[in-house]
Parts: sequence; structure tokens; C-alpha cells
Amino acid sequence: MERIILDVDSAGDDILAVLFAAVNPKLRLEGVTTVTGAAGPIEQVTNVVLNTLTLAGRDDIPVHAGAWRPIVGNAKADMEAPVHFEKRLVARFGDRLKKFNPPAPTPVRQATSGHAVDFIIETVMANPGEITLVTTGPLTNAAMALLQEPRLTGALKRLIVLGGNFQTPGNITPLSEYNIWADPEASRIVLNADVEKILVPLDICEDNRVADSMLTRDDIADMQAVARDNPVLEMIADSFPIYIDIWREFFDLVGFPMDDVITVALAFDPGLATMTEPLFADVVLDGRLARGQTVAYRGRQLLPGGGPKTTRICTGLDGRRFLDGFKKTIARYERAA
Repeated sequence: MERIILDVDSAGDDILAVLFAAVNPKLRLEGVTTVTGAAGPIEQVTNVVLNTLTLAGRDDIPVHAGAWRPIVGNAKADMEAPVHFEKRLVARFGDRLKKFNPPAPTPVRQATSGHAVDFIIETVMANPGEITLVTTGPLTNAAMALLQEPRLTGALKRLIVLGGNFQTPGNITPLSEYNIWADPEASRIVLNADVEKILVPLDICEDNRVADSMLTRDDIADMQAVARDNPVLEMIADSFPIYIDIWREFFDLVGFPMDDVITVALAFDPGLATMTEPLFADVVLDGRLARGQTVAYRGRQLLPGGGPKTTRICTGLDGRRFLDGFKKTIARYERAA
């Protein structure tokens, strides 16, 4: 059983990732940490996680609020664009957008005391070589933990990072993916760290070459056809059709990409993805267009540079096997007759 800490920003697929991790028999979810990102302020992010774990029947899992802003970030209007982009969709989807990233209701419990960064450090240092940190949002918490406790690189089992793009165009600029772009300075700290990492880019998540990994209305109907009393599936069937439609119509994908769930699944089944050999990956910090671009050192360059070759970049995915595993995991929320 793999022991993980899941660091999220509570966008749509983060919700699915939390549900997937909370009930998966191959994972022990030590805690969830939150970071400001695509879903909005840290209070919204944290409340979404608390409500999701209550739905999952896992109020025993600690939830620690983390960074409320990036280390540096970008222009204020640019940083707010992912949260407000639904305004561009009002004419097409109207009232249906009420189910897209809605304000979180007041949770039945409070977040666990203590900052997310402290929780990450304390948990990893108390269990050297046993904890994988899985990040599915901006990398602010992970970077702050590495800066605050340099021994973390030797104590982590590995880092699994959702972020970056290489062949697939970026979703913020043509060159940059959101998680890396949202805090490029933090992303550079993490990717430059001398610790084993798996990098999960848009190439294997938000690209129709991996269409068989995306959630569609047919997939929801298939799960409903065999379910009898599954409150988690009822929530998915109610809330996620709008996500599917937006990603089909705005991003030209065949369904809703499961980036965050894929990243969690790789913690216990890295064979789902094909990967490069370990290499050095870096982040561009300059300019508006290129800021946040991920760069892989694959060949030989004349100018000096580079760093630890500790990052394997995912290049392909067994999407069919992944999605089948997701459906079977959600079925575990079926209530006993």
C-alpha cells in the first residue's frame, strides 16, 4: 500500500482525485493539503476538500490549509483568469454554470490546525522513505517545504507532479500549463530538487491522443447502470456533465480530462504511463508568453546548465485501463443493501 499526501487546489478533477484516493485500497491517504489555485481563494479550496471527504465518509483524514498566494505569481488579472473564465461561457451554458466551481457550502468540520507545509515536513520526516507527495495544483506548498527543510529531499519516497507540457499546447499560454505557470518560482524549486520525481504533463491528460482516459456522459451512464445506492456517483452525475461539455466545446476534447486522478493513480501503478529515462527538467521564469514553460534537458547543449537528472516525464498512458480502474474505485462507494 502506497502512503501519500495529496496537495490540491480543488478544481473539478481535484474533487475526483480526493474521492479516488480516499477509498482506493492500494493507497493510504495520510492527509490532504490545500493551495490557492484554479478554484479560487484558499478558504474555497479548503472547504471543497472538507466537503468532499465528508461525502466520502472520511472525516478522519486530516486537511491542512496551505499557501494563500504564490511565491511571486503573475499579474493580478492573469492570476484571476482561471477562476473567472466561466464568464466567457455564460452565453452558451447559462444557468448550468451554477454547477461549475460553485461556492463551497460551510463544511461540517474545520480544517486541521497547523499549516500544510508543516504537516508535509513533519509527516515525511517522521516516515523517511515511505511518503509520496502528490501535487495536483500549483507547487507553492511543495517548494516552501523543500526550502524550509532541506533534508526533505532525502526523506521523501518520491514526488509526483501534475504540470507542464511538451508536445501539447499550454492551457494558459501556448507554451505554459496552469500549475507550473501559477507559481513558476516554486515550480523551478521543485523540479530542480534532487529527489525522484514523476512529471505528468498535459501531453498524457489534455490531448485527444489519450481520449480513452477522459470522462464522458457515456461513462457516467455506464456507472449508473450498475449502481444501486452510491452517493458519490450521484454527485458526479449531477455536477460533472457541465465539466464534460465545457471541455468538449471550449478545449475541443472528447470528454473531461482526468489529470489529477491520473496523477494519483501513478502513485500505486506507475506502469499506467510510459516515461522518459530520468532527466533534468527546468522552468522558464522570463517573459509573459514563455513564463512557466517546462523545459526538458534531452540532448547536449554547448552552454553550461542543467541539474540533477531525477525527473521522469510521462509520454503515454494506458487510458482504457486507467478509466476502468477509476470506475471500479468509485463503485466502492456503493452502500450495502
